[in-house]
Order: sequence, then C-alpha cells, then structure tokens
Amino acid sequence: MGTDAVVSMGRLMLEQVIILTAPILLVAIVVSLLVNVVQVLTSLQDQTLSTVPRLLAAGSAIFILMPWMFRHLANYTVLMLSDFHRVLE
Repeated sequence: MGTDAVVSMGRLMLEQVIILTAPILLVAIVVSLLVNVVQVLTSLQDQTLSTVPRLLAAGSAIFILMPWMFRHLANYTVLMLSDFHRVLE
C-alpha cells in the first residue's frame, strides 16, 4: 500500500468525522450563544446555566441525528471494506 492510498484513506476518514460531528457542534454553538446573550442581559453568571442547556442540546441532537449518523457511518464502512483490495497490495 503506497503513501497515496494512505493519505487518501486518511483524508476520507477526516471528511467523514467532520460531516458527522458538524451538526452537533453547530447545535452546541448556537445554544451557547443564546444562553450567553441571556446571561449578559440578565447579569446571571452561574456556570450551570451555561453548561446544562448546552449538554442537553448536544445530547438531543445526538439522539435525533443518530439514525442518519448510523446510515452514514454504515455507508462509509461498506465503501472502505469494498475497496479493501487496495490495502492488501
């Protein structure tokens, strides 16, 4: 297996990681911004007020997006295993 194949597989893996994690990170960022705006407007500076909603939103996003994530990961796995002859060379 040449270095080109290793680099290609690594690049494809990193693309899949970004595709799978981006929606969850975006939800966490949006919730954080909203909570921070509310904290600034109300002058409440408690750490649990910023952490708990972010964790709940990220957990909810994972729960809602899990079927899509599983299908995407299964397709990626089938793609990698169907092209496995490149690794053996």
